[in-house]
Amino acid sequence: MYTIEFATWPGLLPALIDEIEAARLQYTVDRPRHAVMIEQRALWPLRVDIRCAQSAFVVLDFAVPRPKALLGQQYFDEIIRTAHAIMHEHTFTTLQLDAAGADSTVMQRIVTELAQRLNVNVVPTEGEFVVRIRPSARGWQVLLRLTPRPLGARSWRVCNMPGALNAVVAAAMMRWAGIYDDDRILNIGAGSGTLLIERALMGQAATFVGCDVSAEARACVQQNIAAAQLQNRIEINDWDATKLPIDDASVDLIMADLPFGQLIGTHNSNTQLYPAVIREAQRVLSPRGRMLLISHEIRLLYQTLIAQDGLRIVDEIQVEVGGMHPVMYLVQPA
Repeated sequence: MYTIEFATWPGLLPALIDEIEAARLQYTVDRPRHAVMIEQRALWPLRVDIRCAQSAFVVLDFAVPRPKALLGQQYFDEIIRTAHAIMHEHTFTTLQLDAAGADSTVMQRIVTELAQRLNVNVVPTEGEFVVRIRPSARGWQVLLRLTPRPLGARSWRVCNMPGALNAVVAAAMMRWAGIYDDDRILNIGAGSGTLLIERALMGQAATFVGCDVSAEARACVQQNIAAAQLQNRIEINDWDATKLPIDDASVDLIMADLPFGQLIGTHNSNTQLYPAVIREAQRVLSPRGRMLLISHEIRLLYQTLIAQDGLRIVDEIQVEVGGMHPVMYLVQPA
């Protein structure tokens, strides 16, 4: 049996657990590491496409007192056998060690031996074959990443607008909002299209519509939509999110990755933009609808929402991703 660890960003563990449970998999949870573990009889294929995990590693647990013992033939041969099984499915050319004390003599010897046996080059960062070494209750664990890129680095993402939303965060937001095949969905300020594409890949909906006033953004999202082979399902328009040319109460799910005022926009411009966007979103939201919003302008978005009559915040979750700590809000008509 192999233990597979799926790890996600802080704040998104409930979404990952929900996804694992929906797949009817047996699992254990490591909350401090924001991870879920499942057991498989063979490494491949992975038993389910996990969209709410940022990475997937196979975990080898050795009852040894010190990392140096991992170089013993019995343990090292097991590591190499598992690595070869991973490499049978994917091509790797570089290796990266992720461990406390990675510069120590023992750790450097381990990574050098691994690179030689696996015929890859060692790089300090951004290596394709990521190896983690960490202490465990039994002794020491060796974790080998199952893919050359993190799971969060989607193959459909061929274009990135500044401040593009992480796809794992988008997938978690979709599960949080609920997947309903009769939803009429609108993504305002679609940007790179992350929210729309992740939702479309998770199931059917009545309509998928996105809008952005930026021609550059619309061109970018169209590239990503094509890469995801969703051209026939997603519609992109040049609508202004503060003046939508659609009927009242005509949308069931409104999604927005609002500008943080850093890479895109400014705080001063957001003080005008946020209230205008929320008012217009409320106008087109159906009585059974909900808004799914994320921003690092936490205070501004919160104050905008509570000041708007007829809306209520159902739930909020703060996530840590890439050094940022945005908050996601789920909002419904009051």
